[in-house]
Order: sequence, then C-alpha cells, then structure tokens
Amino acid sequence: MITHRDRPGEPETVTLGYDAKNSPQANVALQPGDTVVVSKAGMVYVVGDVGLPTGVVMENSGLTVLEAIAMAQGTKPTAALDKAKLIRKSPNGQEEIPLPLKKILSAKAPDVKLQPDDIVFVPSSTAKSVGKRSLEAIVQAATGVAIYRPY
Repeated sequence: MITHRDRPGEPETVTLGYDAKNSPQANVALQPGDTVVVSKAGMVYVVGDVGLPTGVVMENSGLTVLEAIAMAQGTKPTAALDKAKLIRKSPNGQEEIPLPLKKILSAKAPDVKLQPDDIVFVPSSTAKSVGKRSLEAIVQAATGVAIYRPY
C-alpha cells in the first residue's frame, strides 16, 4: 500500500511481481513524504519426520503440500506417510485434516493447496524405526563377526 502525501485519503494498492520488467504498473513513482507499507508474507510450516523441518515463505497463493515437503528436503524413510496431518487455523480453532501423502505421492489423490499459517505434520513410523534399527544392529554384528573371526 502506498499513501501519497498529497492524497492521504486515497491509498494505492500495488501488486509486486518478481520481474520488474514484466509489471510496469508496479513501478510507481514515489515522492518525499509518501508512506509505503509492505504486508508480511504468509508462512507454511513443515515439521516431523522430514529432512529439514522448516518454515516456507508462500511466494504465491498456489503452494501445495508436495512443494512444501520438497522445500523441507522430502520425507525420511521412517516417515508414516498415511498418518500425515494438515493443521489449519479456522474460526473454531485449529482443525486437523488427514493428508494421505502416500496416495498424493503416487498421484492417486490430489495435491492439497496450502494457506498461510498451515502446518504440515509428518509423523515417524514406529515400525519402520524399529525395523531400521534392527537391520543396523544385524549389520554391525555381522561386521564384528567378520572382523574378529579367528583364521
């Protein structure tokens, strides 16, 4: 929003793009005494069993769950993809929306568009974690036996 000093009752809304050459209407002349207010960008948070839990700035209104997870460096192998949730603020408080990530990743369910302040939660799978730790223990034991085996 730009409020010109000579027209304080008529603020001007300007939509900015990423390339100034393609949006000449956003190139507004400013005069001394003008006030420029830039609104805060929306954020989406990706937490849980992902590569890098993070907050993602919504550069446009079309950010989807898969894009947000990709920006968080994807899910870990121990993630429980079918138990993922979208936590969204609503007038009644926070609501939890199930996210079938396994189906979304295999294109069997539509990708969900996100809104500012959404939280994508990807829990870890206890069974996958136990299986991975068991496999690691077996490999370590086999390596130890191979190294210390008498000739």
